[in-house]
Amino acid sequence: MTALVSELVTVLEQESELIKELVEILQADQKRIIKQDIEGLEDSNRFKEGRVLRFQALEGSRLTLTQRVGEALGLGSDEMRVSSICARLGPEAKALEQSAEKLRALVGSLNELVAVGRGFLEQSILGIRGLLCLIQSLRTPEPQTYDASGRFEPAASPDAMAVRREV
Repeated sequence: MTALVSELVTVLEQESELIKELVEILQADQKRIIKQDIEGLEDSNRFKEGRVLRFQALEGSRLTLTQRVGEALGLGSDEMRVSSICARLGPEAKALEQSAEKLRALVGSLNELVAVGRGFLEQSILGIRGLLCLIQSLRTPEPQTYDASGRFEPAASPDAMAVRREV
């Protein structure tokens, strides 16, 4: 049992190191985006792909080890979690709990960076759409109206027609 728990702690620590690397890479990517370093971003993406594949392999190992330790402790299939295992372990629980907590904190940091990146991309897309609408409005002499967000509302299609039915 001790060997399995030690192996699980090792896998959790390896996952934590990979997540920490990904967090650092995403922080550097934000700077690369601001500097418009396209080559650096491409290199970063290739590096991240390798790290994600390694993380997936470790995640499979973690799930297998968690199941084996859980079965050894007599846990049901719905209780195969590190928190449930720690509740049943003796002194071995401390190292396992610390490793799991560190991983949770790093995953939280990673999620925050991903959310910031997503927001940045969404704002960039909105800016590009606004510029495209402005360019389109300059190319067509048709009158334009604004929508609720203050952007130009797209003009009706030239093929559109209004039908009026009279009785």
